[in-house]
Amino acid sequence: MIVLFLFFLLLVPACRKDKSNLITYDLKRRDYIETLDALGTVQAVNNFTILAPVTPITNLLQLTHLVKDGTHVKKGDTICVFNVPELSDMIESYKVDLENMEGDLKKLTADNAMQLSLLNAQVETNKAETAISMLDSLKMKFATPVDKKLIALEMEKANIEKNKLQKKLTAQKRINNSELIKMSSRIMMQKNRLQMFQKQFNSLKIASPVDGIVMHVQNYRLEGGAFMFGDIEEGSSTLSNMSVLQIPDMKTMQITVEVSESDYKKIQNGQKVLINVESASDLHTTGKIKRKSLQRANSQIRTAIKTYEVVISVDSCHSRMKPGLSALCRIIIDQVKDTIVVPVASIFEKDSLKIVYVAQGKKFIPVTVETGTSNSSFSIVSKGLTGNETIALTMPSHNMIKEERKIKPEKTGNKGSDKKDSVSIKTVSKESSF
Repeated sequence: MIVLFLFFLLLVPACRKDKSNLITYDLKRRDYIETLDALGTVQAVNNFTILAPVTPITNLLQLTHLVKDGTHVKKGDTICVFNVPELSDMIESYKVDLENMEGDLKKLTADNAMQLSLLNAQVETNKAETAISMLDSLKMKFATPVDKKLIALEMEKANIEKNKLQKKLTAQKRINNSELIKMSSRIMMQKNRLQMFQKQFNSLKIASPVDGIVMHVQNYRLEGGAFMFGDIEEGSSTLSNMSVLQIPDMKTMQITVEVSESDYKKIQNGQKVLINVESASDLHTTGKIKRKSLQRANSQIRTAIKTYEVVISVDSCHSRMKPGLSALCRIIIDQVKDTIVVPVASIFEKDSLKIVYVAQGKKFIPVTVETGTSNSSFSIVSKGLTGNETIALTMPSHNMIKEERKIKPEKTGNKGSDKKDSVSIKTVSKESSF
């Protein structure tokens, strides 16, 4: 419809009716341009994607808070909060276990200290007994042989007890240290687990990594006991590591359009594009074809109409150009400057020749022409016309046809090659023409 409307706008100013009500068209040299209009959507080239956190407890998370679509946020603002009840319960359980372990460590430390105190007391008692035995040894020179033997045995007994207590004290210290190290290790592991779960719990509250505009996304969510693809909203349950929000980088933008299979073949990378974002205060800018995808844009939808995705880069972004806005893109398929362009309706075929009827007075001369690039509305005439003629848009009646003019081959080496194509007239009878 847009192409037909443009054709009408271009055609009407040059058209007029003569006395016989035949519609004619006044030629003049101008630029030939073939365009293709497509409606697309503004997108950011780069996006900060917000993913649902990964938890060791469950892959299912519930969104308890989600900022509204299109909200302006600052870096550090809370944009979404998830809830995992099992994780909260586990953190509380680990805290209780940690408190019990720390209590056991204190009790073990106290018990070990008491055991060492008792052993140290026994060691001191043994020292006293050994000292007494040393005093008794002074009596050995005056004692009877039996008493001497008893005193020697007592001294040996005290020495053995001393060595025994020393070994027991050393072993007990080792045992106490081992038990303390083991308990401390268990406490450290418990703290690490608790810290990991606490970190996971803190990750359920997500802050914006940058300043920007938050955009909702579509993804799989739990609905009625089954996962459905659709908008992620507050209260939805989704899976870990799935995208829930996007924050586009507003510095670089692109536009994605869908075109039909026939139009897709005309589009090439690098073609210039005129862009109009009407909803952004009628913003106008330019761009180029960045890439076109061989994959169907609607491959997931069963339809007889095939459309393909084309991505257009934007030369100059404006602050009013926001992701999600619609943009009318006029793709320049082909362009030839300063040439002769005629409506396709003015070209008629006869005996495999292309003929244009040129007005001469009240009559029309059939002129054989050669055409170049063309589209559904206009065609370039490379030979046969000068660009100053008035031509018929409908077939003239027999009594209005005067004579036929054909092209003479151009002479090589002729100076002034930049001049308009020259033509010569060959007269034939009306009967031989029609």
